[in-house]
Parts: sequence; structure tokens; C-alpha cells
Amino acid sequence: MLTKIREGGGRWVAGIVLVLIAVAFIFWGVDPTIMGTTFAAKVNGEDISLGDFERALQVQRSQYQELYRLEITDDLQRELRLSVIENLVRNRALLQRVQSSGYRVSDERLIQAIQLRPEFQVNGEFSLDLLRARILSQGLPESFFLDRQREQLALLELENSIVTSAFYTSSELARYVELYSEERELAYALFEADSFRDQVVLDEADTLAYYEANKVRFYTEESVDLEYIEVLRADLAEGIEVTDEILENYYEDEKYRFQTEDERRVRHILINSAEEDSEAEADATEILARLEAGEDFQALASELSEDAGTRAQGGDLGWLSRGILVGPFEDALFAMEVGDLQGPIKTAFGYHIILLEEIRAGDVQTFESVREELIGDYQSSRVETMFYEQATELAGQAFDAFDELASVAAEIGLPLQSFEGLTRTGLGSPFAASAPVIQAAFSPEVLGQGENSGLVEIADDHVVVLRVVTHHLPAEQLLDAVRTDIEEELTQVAAETLAGAAAEGVSSQMERYLVERVTGSQVAGSEETEDTVEGTVIANAEEEVPVDSGSSLAALVIDHGGAWTAPQWVERIDPNVPTAILAAVFRAQQVQDETVREQIALASGDQAVVVISGIRPGDADSMTLGEQRQRINQLAEQLAMYELTSYAGQVRSQATVRIPEAVLDPLSIY
Repeated sequence: MLTKIREGGGRWVAGIVLVLIAVAFIFWGVDPTIMGTTFAAKVNGEDISLGDFERALQVQRSQYQELYRLEITDDLQRELRLSVIENLVRNRALLQRVQSSGYRVSDERLIQAIQLRPEFQVNGEFSLDLLRARILSQGLPESFFLDRQREQLALLELENSIVTSAFYTSSELARYVELYSEERELAYALFEADSFRDQVVLDEADTLAYYEANKVRFYTEESVDLEYIEVLRADLAEGIEVTDEILENYYEDEKYRFQTEDERRVRHILINSAEEDSEAEADATEILARLEAGEDFQALASELSEDAGTRAQGGDLGWLSRGILVGPFEDALFAMEVGDLQGPIKTAFGYHIILLEEIRAGDVQTFESVREELIGDYQSSRVETMFYEQATELAGQAFDAFDELASVAAEIGLPLQSFEGLTRTGLGSPFAASAPVIQAAFSPEVLGQGENSGLVEIADDHVVVLRVVTHHLPAEQLLDAVRTDIEEELTQVAAETLAGAAAEGVSSQMERYLVERVTGSQVAGSEETEDTVEGTVIANAEEEVPVDSGSSLAALVIDHGGAWTAPQWVERIDPNVPTAILAAVFRAQQVQDETVREQIALASGDQAVVVISGIRPGDADSMTLGEQRQRINQLAEQLAMYELTSYAGQVRSQATVRIPEAVLDPLSIY
């Protein structure tokens, strides 16, 4: 099959394949008896192996820890395991659907996809040598690699067929723009609860009654008082001695970093053969004879070499240093002189003929030229070593001390610190990442048995060992201890109630005001006339009624403790208007030329009264053809992802799936 890959010359281009085809190059064995099951899941009777599951789970764990730098709890562990196995189940069900539909990935299609993989290319051309080297270096059978690629490609073809079939019509775009780009004319009164707090008067009876009715809420949170010893890498950086003698010795130890190896520019001609092959060897010997007779190496490489990645460049492998190639090829190359020919040289890829074109001597940077770099590197290296040594010593001493840390602190010369009141929520914790500390402090060994904890990693450069000194169970708090909190809560509730009453009062009068203004009457109690009102409009089908901050309506709002925002045209996303108000405005059933009024309670406790007086649908014709095409493409992509997700979910729901409990919760087998 790899020979076919070498011979295939197609250049099929599909971006989705380049992005999504992936192969895992990390494989290890898993003992199926460990979890009491021989499979991770069965999908319609077909096994998903424990090996596949464990590999995917390890990748997921690593990504999570790298992103959040938190210890994975038992609950999160189960969530990760469920997520991974569900992803594998879905993919297997999809692959079964593809296969049952009769779709197969041909050898030619597989060859084309693999040849496009950049990790198997040299100078932009596919190299069979490189492909084989990658497979061999990971200990993978060729058949395993090819089977996995064929499966992945089949899935991608399915996904691509769904994605490319999604489309959006011009009429759908017009309707979308009408709704998404719609504008509404909005005026609103805002009553902030904080503005009414000074009107709230509490008495002792209210406070006492609330306390008695809610005693269950006024218990202290469970907490522990800690003693701990910490090792911080930053603390170790101070006082590290750096002398010329130390630096010179360090330079000698690290000299390899400051020198470049000899490099050799080489060309080769490859006659492919995975096994010993007298015919292939004879072909290579014949080519060598032609070269020794004076024929041009580049011309013969372009004509006869079976390495597609270098053939077009006359067999040019570029500059090579030791370690890039191994075995007979490298041994022969670094024993040659410029202009020498060697061959045939047998490797796992076939028979090579080598031409050494040029040698580039290595170079060594002097001590003085890298002195400043050495200082920083030495200090970092020394700190790293000291941090590891001190952390290791701390862990060992704490283990030996078992249930006290005072002697440990004295022995290793670090301060014994304390913290009171660490809760399970970590509120007020002195540690940058409190989750691992909480997990350790409330563990059965530390909390229940009084043992010293193991080494707790807070960050890459910060570790602690701790013990619980005192355990505080939840306890009822006296009224005086929670009085301030109760009064604050009662005041806020009362202020929100007053804000709501003010909004309701304005809303009811606003309705009368709007009705009377459009009929030519005055609001009761108001001596202003229409001639004194300025600004934008609140309208019905008959006439426009101006309203702004200088109007009677604005004065009405202000008199009730609110703030008035004059009519303005707003879009669905407007940073100057509270989100809750915008949501209500565009949720309202608005009819052209009608006025809509609504009272809204905001999550903050504030209240608002909104008046919607106009509507302007979005107009797709106002967009250029380029903008329309771009928006249609965006909408089609969104639709495609929705359809793909829905299809995958449907296939998964129709599959018969069995997942052993031990896969989701390994502890359940004990």
C-alpha cells in the first residue's frame, strides 16, 4: 500500500481534510483486566477498545490541566471519561452508518489524502521515506496506520457531504435581515433601587422577625485552621552565588548548546524496497555505474529516484547533521568526502545512492559572547534544582513526622505558617489556587485522621504541605453577628419594592398621558400644553407626540425618582441600553404605528418602564452584493454545523450502546 502511495501523483485539495484528518502517534498497552472489562463500549455489537479510550482520555486530561492548572477531582474525572467515551461512541456509530450505506474510501482517495499531509512532505513534496520513518518511529504497523486513516477519511467525507449540502436562499436572507437588523424606537424610564435606599426605615422588630424566620441561613460555614509549610521557587532565587569559575564550569557542561555540528549537503537516489531484494539492488548498482561513468546525478535522480519528495529537486535532501538520519545511511554519509559517491546503501526504505556535495563546518560561541545568557540559565537551572530538592525534602520530612509540622519547619529551615478559617468554598484563601489545598485539607486522612498532607502542588513554582489544627463545624450565629447582613438585605428588598412601586405609578400615569396627548387633552394636574413640549416622538396612526427630557412625561419620571431616556432608534445590540431592556423591547409583539408600553424588572433589582413607538425592519437590499454573499455564506455555515450536530445526535440515539460502569467510574470495581 505504501508503494501505491509513493506512486500516486494526484493532488486533490480539500481544506477540511487538511484541517481535520489527524493520527495519534502515542500508543501504549492497556491491561483489559485492570477495569474488569475487555472493552470500553459496544456500539451495535462492535467493540471500542480500552486502548483507544485510554489514549483519548489522556489527551483530554492533559489539555484540561494545561488550560486550567487544577487538580482533576473525582467528579470531573467522571465527566471527562463520559465526554471521551461519548465522543468515541458517536464517531463509531457514524462510521457504521457510512459503511452500512455502502460508502468505501478507495486506495487512490486514501493515497491522495496522505500525500497532502504536510508532516509527510519535504520541501512541499510528499516523501515516502518520511512517512515510513514516522510510522516506524512510533512502532505502528503500516496496516494499522492505513486503516485508521481510511476510517477518518470516511467520517470526514460524511461530514463534508452534510456541510456542503447546506444552503441559504435569497428570500431566507431577506427574512433574516428583516429580523436581525430590525430597529425599534425606544424611550424608557429607569428606577434604580439604590436611589430609594435612603427612604427605607427599618425597626428592630423587622430585623428580629427576619432572623427568627431564616435561622437556618445564619450558620457559619464549615472551616479548618491550618498550619502549613510552603516552598516558593521565587524565594530560592535570592542569594544564588554566581562567579566566573562557576560560569566557566557551567559553560563547559553546556557547551553543546553553543556549538553547531558539521552539516552535510547531500543528494540521493532511492530504489524502493522494504525487504532484501536482489533486483532492486541490481537496479541501484546499475545507476551507480552510470554515475561513475559520468552521467549527471540530478538528471538521473529526477528520472529514476522513487522518493517523490526529492525527485523533483534532483534528489536534494538539503543540509543534514548527525542524528537526523540513523543507521547505515548516516554512517556512510559522515565517512565521505566532498564529491564522493556511495551505494547501494540498504535501509528500511530501500537502496540509496548518495552524493556528498558540500560540508559546512560547525562553530562554537565563546564564553564571553554568551556570558550574560549563562548567568540567567545557571540561575534558572540552580533554582529549579533547589526547588525540586527542597520540595522533595519537605515531602519526606512531613511524611516521617506524620501529624505535626513544627519539627519539619525547624529541620529544613522554612517558616511554619498558619491560616484560620479555610472553607470548602475557599473564600479568603491565601493561596492563588485554592482547589488543591481544599481537597487536601478536607480529605479523610488530613481532616479525619489528623495526618500531614502529601505535597500539594498549587502551581509549577509553588508547593505546600499542610495539617489541620482545628476543625470548625457549622454553628448557629447570634443576631448581633449577622445584624448588618440582615439589615442590608432588608434594605435592598425594601428599596427594590419602592422602585417597583414608583415604576408602576409612572406606568399607570404614562398610559393616561399618552392617551390624552394624542386626543388633545392635558394630563390631570399638568398646566403644560403641547406647544411647550419638544423632541422626538411617541406616535399613533393619527399624529406624532413629542417627548424628551424637558417634557411633562420626563418631569413625571423624575418626580418619581427615576431617570428618563428620550426616544431613540436602537438595534438588537446596543451598548448604551441595558441588556434586559433591549431583550424586552425586541421580544415585544410590536405592530407598525402602534405604541407599546411595558414594565420590566431587571436582574439588579432595578425597574424600568419602556415605551416602544416605532419599528423599522432591516432591508437586505441596502447591502451590497458582496455583503449579501458573505452573510449567506456565514448563515449557511451555521446551518451546516447545526445539521451536522443534529445528524450525529440522531445516529447516536438510534445506536444500541453498552458502556461498562467501570469505564466511567474505575473505583466502582473495588
